[in-house]
Amino acid sequence: MAQAAALQSSRMLRILLLEDSALDAELVTEALLASGLTVFVERVVLEEEFAGMLRDGSWDLVLADYLLPGFDGLHALALARTQRPELPFVFVSGALGEEVAVEALKRGATDYVLKDRLDRLPVTVLGALAEARERTQKRESQETLQKLLDERTSLLHELDHRVKNNLQLLLSLIGIEIRHAEDEATGRVLGRMRERLQALGAAHRDLYDGNGSSRFDVSSFARGLCQELTVSIADVAIVPEFDLEAIEVEAAKAAPMALLFNEIVVNALTHAYRERHGKLKIAMHVRDGRLTFQLSDDVFSPEEKQAAQEGASGTVLKGLARQLDASVEWPADDPTVLVRVLMPVQEVG
Repeated sequence: MAQAAALQSSRMLRILLLEDSALDAELVTEALLASGLTVFVERVVLEEEFAGMLRDGSWDLVLADYLLPGFDGLHALALARTQRPELPFVFVSGALGEEVAVEALKRGATDYVLKDRLDRLPVTVLGALAEARERTQKRESQETLQKLLDERTSLLHELDHRVKNNLQLLLSLIGIEIRHAEDEATGRVLGRMRERLQALGAAHRDLYDGNGSSRFDVSSFARGLCQELTVSIADVAIVPEFDLEAIEVEAAKAAPMALLFNEIVVNALTHAYRERHGKLKIAMHVRDGRLTFQLSDDVFSPEEKQAAQEGASGTVLKGLARQLDASVEWPADDPTVLVRVLMPVQEVG
């Protein structure tokens, strides 16, 4: 009685039984009822009947013999998996060898019971139902997570679109202000603000280029920034050269890193390369959790190095460096290196 109570289902189980022997069908039904299960068993014999019954979505389980008139259990299994892939399917057969049983399980059968061991059938049935519920719950959880992911992705795309539009609007407004500036100094200040906004826009573009929002490809950004600036800044004929490792960092660093690198490169091009050609050599690598960003040329004169350091936007650089826990160095003892930035980073794999 205790076993029967343990096996008792909370509701009537609807079982589709594929069995050509009426006696065996009675024995299967009796084995289930004797264990305390409440069942409704519908017996079918022919393939057409079985296929038609499968279309009824109310079945909880299929029990099937292996040897059947006109077709076999593996064919029945294939039909069930095509029409009702989530439906538990258990073979109940007296002619199911080990090789056939293994093949049936490979093709999607839930379990099997031999007819001379029908005492195992109730436990097998409940196990198959529990496995099916677990699969269903897992699928529903995955579908829920996918729905949440889709919603989040949609929101990110909307946010990305709005940020791009707002940045473009600000750039357009600053462009208007530059054209109407009353003096050259004001125009230069507004021009620097435009360059900073463009750097932010480039960082945002790289951040939302399909890699998601959790990582920022800082080496790719640095390359693109230097290529754009060496072309766009007037009165500069500089060839950029790169020695960059592939480095990705957390997205939270994207904006301050973009602004810091932009500030340093623009300052160098404006003050350290005045009235001459040269190379803008950018090196970037990570060692022991520290990123080094270095700007160099074959040689800088002392006057060029001094002009660059004095021309740097000290307050802006200090604020950005503080936010990144970085240090900005202007090596006086190395004529090839103009400026070097060192900062701790946690690379994103």
